[in-house]
Amino acid sequence: MIKTLRITIRVHDQEEALCFYTQKLGFEKRADFSMGANRRWVTVAPQDDQVLELVLQPSDWFEGEERQSHAELVGKNPTIVFQVDDCQATFEQLQAEKLNFQCRPPI
Repeated sequence: MIKTLRITIRVHDQEEALCFYTQKLGFEKRADFSMGANRRWVTVAPQDDQVLELVLQPSDWFEGEERQSHAELVGKNPTIVFQVDDCQATFEQLQAEKLNFQCRPPI
């Protein structure tokens, strides 16, 4: 059986993304350590999920054209679906946290 272990999320600002996932969505930080040369490995995950981790990968890990290519993918890839017990309640809770949605959930 194949399970999702890590999903890389491309971000412009690693610290801002960390705050978003931990403070707005209530995820926990699982890893945060230096990889040298201004690189930092940061992962977050839903508190009840002991398997899945999201890797917050900033475009400044890369140089030149590769950096630009990664920067252009921020917010576009990948698509992630999270399961919740009550979609409407979760939507309202996240709105209260000042998250902006492009549309209401189809419930």
